[in-house]
Amino acid sequence: MLNILGKASSINVRKVLWACAELHIPFEREDWGMGFRHTDTPEFLSLNPNGLVPVIKDDDFVLWESNSIIRYLASRYAG
Repeated sequence: MLNILGKASSINVRKVLWACAELHIPFEREDWGMGFRHTDTPEFLSLNPNGLVPVIKDDDFVLWESNSIIRYLASRYAG
């Protein structure tokens, strides 16, 4: 299952959520970022050394940067 890390109020996270909705990709989302879990923790920085949201985990594959994530989702799930 696709896991999206980031708060829904972030415009970059919303872009990824919108792409998932358009492509009918099931996902789970975890709140990370200001006001939620901090992105400067070793746990988060091990996924994205920039410390920014969004980040996706698709099984063992990890990717950050919203535009790169959208291109990945379209390539993998658009059929």
